[in-house]
Amino acid sequence: MFINREDELRALERRSQSGRGEFLVVWGRRRVGKTELLSHFLEGRRGVHFEATECL
Repeated sequence: MFINREDELRALERRSQSGRGEFLVVWGRRRVGKTELLSHFLEGRRGVHFEATECL
């Protein structure tokens, strides 16, 4: 289920429409849906998605 992420999706949409290359870092507590948010946003779009699963 994907709910209550309209603000975040709008922010991602604004960044994607900037007309220039963008670098974006999504951070937050674990298990809050960061990866799902990006997967939902990138569905059907061209782009590069790099996922770091461990930080030192």
